[in-house]
Amino acid sequence: MDINPSIFHLVTRFCYGYKIELSADNIVSVLCIAYYLEMSDDHSSNNLLNKAVTFLEQRVLMSWSETVKALCICSDKILDKLANVGLIEVFLDSLIEKALNDTRLLQDLITLPLRLYEPLILEVSKHNVSLENLVASVCNYANRWVFEKDSGDGSVSRNKREGIEAVERLLPHQRGTISSGFLFKSLKESIFLGACSDCRKGFEVRISNQLDMARAKDLQILSPTEDGSYDIELLKTILKSFYSNDSVPDLSRFVSVARMLEEFLLEAAASDAGLRVGTFKELAEIAVAASCDVLSYSDGIYRAIDVYLERHRDLIESEKMEACRFLHCKKLSPEACEHASKNEKLPLRIVMQVLFVSQMQIRDKVAREMKGVVERTENQVDEVESMSKKLLKLEIEPDYMKKRKIENLECVVHCEKKKTSVWREVKRKFGCMTSSTMDACSCHIKKRKTYHSYK
Repeated sequence: MDINPSIFHLVTRFCYGYKIELSADNIVSVLCIAYYLEMSDDHSSNNLLNKAVTFLEQRVLMSWSETVKALCICSDKILDKLANVGLIEVFLDSLIEKALNDTRLLQDLITLPLRLYEPLILEVSKHNVSLENLVASVCNYANRWVFEKDSGDGSVSRNKREGIEAVERLLPHQRGTISSGFLFKSLKESIFLGACSDCRKGFEVRISNQLDMARAKDLQILSPTEDGSYDIELLKTILKSFYSNDSVPDLSRFVSVARMLEEFLLEAAASDAGLRVGTFKELAEIAVAASCDVLSYSDGIYRAIDVYLERHRDLIESEKMEACRFLHCKKLSPEACEHASKNEKLPLRIVMQVLFVSQMQIRDKVAREMKGVVERTENQVDEVESMSKKLLKLEIEPDYMKKRKIENLECVVHCEKKKTSVWREVKRKFGCMTSSTMDACSCHIKKRKTYHSYK
C-alpha cells in the first residue's frame, strides 16, 4: 500500500519506542498501516493498532468536528481500506447519531467525500428531521462540489456528474422546500454535464410542481444556451408538466405563471440585444398561450413587444409584423390602446387595429353608461308611481272613516292621561270627588243593562 512519508516516519518512531502524537488528521492513516502491518496483540501488548483504536474511540468519535476532520482528508484508497475492516460504518454511525440530535450539524458535512456524504444523508432523511437543514446541507454540498468552475479536466467533470446525480437523489420532493432558482440551476448543470435521464427528469418534475413560485430570472438560468439561443423545447416541457399536474388547486397559480412568463419575455427583450425575431416570436407564443384564458389584459405582451422594437430599430416592416404576430389588440386595456395608437415603432397595420379596438371600447363604454342611465330613470319612475298610488288612496277615503279615526284617537289620548292620574283615582275611591267632577269620557266603561221593577 502507498504510505505517506510523514505517517511512515511516525510508525518508525513508535517502533523505536519514541512517543508519537496521534490526531484527527493522521488517525485514519495510522489505523490502516497498523492493520496492514499486523501491529496487534499478537505482536506486542503495547501495540500500535490498540493504541490507535483507543484514541479513535476516546478522542475522535466522541467529537463531531474531530470525526469530520478525520474523514475529510481520506483518499479513495484509504476509504477502501476502512471499508474492508468495517470502520466506515463506525464513523457513519457516530455522525448519524449526533446529526439526529441536532440537524443543524448537517451543514458542516460539505468537506466529506461523496461516498460518505450520500449514505449519511440518506440515513438521516429516513428519520423525522428538519427538512430545512437537510436541504441546506445538500444545496451547500452542490455549491461546493458541483457548481464550482473547474479547468475542464475529464475526471473533475465525471465527479461533478456523479455529484449532481447524487444531489437529485438526496433532495426531497415536497413543494416549496427547495428554491426554484437552485432547481433551475441544477437542471441546467445536469444537462451540461450529461447526467442520466432520471436525474434531469427529477429536476424537471420538482420545477413543474412549484413553477408558480418561480421568478422570471429563474427562467433566465436556462437560457441563452452556448450558441446564444433559448432552449424553447425545455421550457415547453416544463410548462406542459405544470399544466398537466392534477394537483394544481386554484386559478391563482396559473395567473402567477402567466405573469412570470410575460415578465420573462420582457426581460429577454430588454437584456438580449442579439435576440432573433423568430426566437422572440416563439417566446411570445408561449407567454400568450399561458395568459389568454387567465389574464384580462395582454398589456405585458405589448410592453415586451414595445421594448423589443425599441432595441431593434433596424427591423423591416415584415419583421416587425412577425414580432407582433401574437399581440391580441382586443385584450389591450384602454391605457395600453391609447399608448399603442401613438406608438410609431409599431407596424401601421397594428396601429389601425388598435384604433379600431379603441373605437369599439368607447362605443361599449357609452352603451354601458346609457344603459345605466335608463335603468336609474326607470327605477325613479317606479318610485313616483308607487308614491302616487299611496297618496291617491288617502284622498279617496270616506269622510266618516276619517271622523271615526279622529274620535278614536281622542279617546285613546284621554285614556292615557287618565291612567297617569293615580292621585285623582285615589281621591275618587275615598269619596273626595263627586260624579259631577269626574271626566265625561266613558268610552272605556261598558254600558249596564237597566232593570225596571213593576209593582
